Amino acid sequence: MVGVVSVVAIAVGGFLYFTKLETNKAPAIAAIAPGPASSPMPMPAPSASPMVGKFPADSVPFIGERIRGYLGGEYSVAGDYKAFALNVGGITGSALNQPNEEAARNAALDQCQKRADAAQSPRPCELYAVGNNVVYTHGKPPMPPQPFIRHDPMTERAFVPKDFPMVRDPAKVRLENMFVPAAKSRSVALGPGGQYFMVMGASSADDAARRSLESCGAIAGVACMVVAVDENFVVPIPTLLRITGFFHAASNASIATDARDEVVRKLADGMGWNAVAVGTAGRPGVGLKAADEQTAVNSALADCARRDSDCHVIAIGPFTVGPVN
Repeated sequence: MVGVVSVVAIAVGGFLYFTKLETNKAPAIAAIAPGPASSPMPMPAPSASPMVGKFPADSVPFIGERIRGYLGGEYSVAGDYKAFALNVGGITGSALNQPNEEAARNAALDQCQKRADAAQSPRPCELYAVGNNVVYTHGKPPMPPQPFIRHDPMTERAFVPKDFPMVRDPAKVRLENMFVPAAKSRSVALGPGGQYFMVMGASSADDAARRSLESCGAIAGVACMVVAVDENFVVPIPTLLRITGFFHAASNASIATDARDEVVRKLADGMGWNAVAVGTAGRPGVGLKAADEQTAVNSALADCARRDSDCHVIAIGPFTVGPVN
């Protein structure tokens, strides 16, 4: 079984729960919610034309390995008329051996939507395939580069819901009550606007990470980040300063334009604790591969002080940071 966050819906591969933070009330498989200062983001705009061709079961987003197995086997070899529908929460519906194409479309959508309604999922079901042709118009959701999970013993630590970044207290309570006790494999992906989506009971950590990223990315419209897998945070979680967002050195306005590429290059390895500081002229200083957060901060400030004045830390690990309120 696999889960989300709000109400329970039966999908081909298990139970799914999907909803906004404000309406989330019951346990489930994957969950997404806006953060403290964000509003729900629209789905990515449809592409100009639908994708067609041989049915690609391995590239269907949002779903687990069990449903992919069904699509690559029973569904793929079935003759016309057939259809498959899904929503971004991973809820699905399918229809085989229908009398005509319209009946197949309607039956798949109806099955999927009934499951979504039962789960109180805020996202509608859409046709993904008719026959073996993909007709889904949104394309693939935005995803970060692989690997989706990087295990680093210097920064990885036990998952503590109260330390989960960029979400409100009710979301932290849900993480405590739902994610912590859930079956493995489980993953939480976080969006830059404070959206989050969790998948529980997946077949593997990689499967959980992929699914949480796909669903989060489809809602946020931009790539999300895997923050927790099973019982651990898998990215550095700053505690010395307040986390304010995602850090992208290549476009950060606080860093002088001619210095951004160098910061990107220095941070490319990404292992250990890293920090970035800037001064009044935007000249950056970096602390790299430190064994702890404080050492990275001290190194970044010292490096910045050699080339600028009034230096302050703007990033720790993958996050932008600011003064603690």
